[in-house]
Amino acid sequence: MRFCTLVSGSSGNAVYVEEGSSRLLIDAGLSFRELSRRLKELGTSPAALSGLLLTHEHSDHTKGLAQFARSTGVPIFGERATLLSLCVKLGTVMPDRFTAFSGQGPFQIAGFQVQPFSVPHDVPCLGFRIEGVSGCFAMATDLGYVTQTVLDGLRGADFALVESNHDVDMLIGGPYPPYLKRRILSDEGHLSNEACGELCCRLVQQGCEHFLLGHLSSVNNLPRLAIEAVCGRLLEMGVRPGEVTVDVAPRLESSPIFGFERLRAPI
Repeated sequence: MRFCTLVSGSSGNAVYVEEGSSRLLIDAGLSFRELSRRLKELGTSPAALSGLLLTHEHSDHTKGLAQFARSTGVPIFGERATLLSLCVKLGTVMPDRFTAFSGQGPFQIAGFQVQPFSVPHDVPCLGFRIEGVSGCFAMATDLGYVTQTVLDGLRGADFALVESNHDVDMLIGGPYPPYLKRRILSDEGHLSNEACGELCCRLVQQGCEHFLLGHLSSVNNLPRLAIEAVCGRLLEMGVRPGEVTVDVAPRLESSPIFGFERLRAPI
């Protein structure tokens, strides 16, 4: 199994996951042309995808969705409330292009077993746990705080993409208006570096060893601060260098490709 972020941050989000001939895209937060270009660099194309999973309706996750829907026959999956909202917003996308997740899953999409789980945000939002033959990738971004549902969705994943959106001091002292600062800091906002560090510590105790920090703010964070906060908390917990990997997803470019294979039984 391998994955990479095509873009990650407030200006756009998209994640590519592949195993064998099974290929998933999570979110379409780039123009369709740019999504196509970046997928081509990976040796594939939008039309070759097995499915597109949507976390939620915000434009930094759906920028290229309308053209994607018009240009491919790839099934598009999401929560019912999200899909209904997008039908209204986009106008030109017919409802029959969408498939709503019903119940709690898991769902089989190509060779993957996909488990969506709820994430606390200011609109209906999902995280995803994707199980393949060779391993498990899980992700949760755009969350105001960590719930037990989020922990359950991420626990024991071979590789976890988690949100490390902002440095609290930079946010409070930064240029955002008060209402936006309150929204980001709320339980329906975004996860801080410190909260991400706590999450990673809890996940290490549940078997996770590899983390990618994503959705960093361009105004209220720096990659260095995110790494320092998360790795500092892991060191305080007693995790020694080399036992766990922590990387940062680039905001505007594609990340390196992360490949992994399960060498242990899932928890």
